[in-house]
Amino acid sequence: MNSNWIQKQTEINISQFEHSMETHYPESKIYMRDPKEHITRLCEQCNYLDAAKVLNWDSYLGKESSVLDLGCGGGWFTAYLSSFDAVNKIYAMDSSSYFISEMMPKIVELMDGRLDKVEPIEGFFTPLLFEDAFLDTVVASSALHHADNLESVLKEIRRVLKINGLLIIANEVPSSRFRHVYSITKEFVKVFSNMLLKNYKSISPYISSSGHLNNPYLGDRDYPEWYWLESIRRSGFEIVEKVDSGLPTVKNSKGPHLTHFVCRAV
Repeated sequence: MNSNWIQKQTEINISQFEHSMETHYPESKIYMRDPKEHITRLCEQCNYLDAAKVLNWDSYLGKESSVLDLGCGGGWFTAYLSSFDAVNKIYAMDSSSYFISEMMPKIVELMDGRLDKVEPIEGFFTPLLFEDAFLDTVVASSALHHADNLESVLKEIRRVLKINGLLIIANEVPSSRFRHVYSITKEFVKVFSNMLLKNYKSISPYISSSGHLNNPYLGDRDYPEWYWLESIRRSGFEIVEKVDSGLPTVKNSKGPHLTHFVCRAV
């Protein structure tokens, strides 16, 4: 019997997440497994790449930068950043072995990235197995809203960044105070109703004063903007700028704009 249960349980939990994605969002089966469809979905049908291009990367990336793409998924952001001459090495980290080993190399090639600059890492948000002050830049595109504890993840990112290094939190949709209060109130009514009527739910969202687990299947959390800003400050960063891309998540649709936070380690 294999005695390393923790490793095996971790691998099973990760595969269960991927299965949950495909079960509850069956349309994702195509773009979760096919590199070309993945690029079409995230970079052509959605605005993630266009929104990232709004940022002035030439001013953010120093010469021979070492970059961590945290929660890189299929690697489209890794592919984009690897094309910059200033990037010397980019660590592409995700919990999915399939994304890291199968999808990412093909996506980098299809997007004319520089695979020779990329080092794939299978891992979680914490702990980051880098030495203190090891990295010049950390980027996370539409990833950190999956964090169970946002501040603890940000503090770990701060640990591995050099002084004045940059954390770029890209493509999030932080709620305004009003929108967050509205979503929390609506969820509370549903939770209270289910409790009174004894409606059994095998898995449920949860609400708190600082966030809302609005998708328990995928671990999506709705953090309001004020909470993002406070967590960033408390974790050892100053906010250089907040950039509204002016673009919704899905092209030709309405909705909150994809937003970036550019943060400097202090």
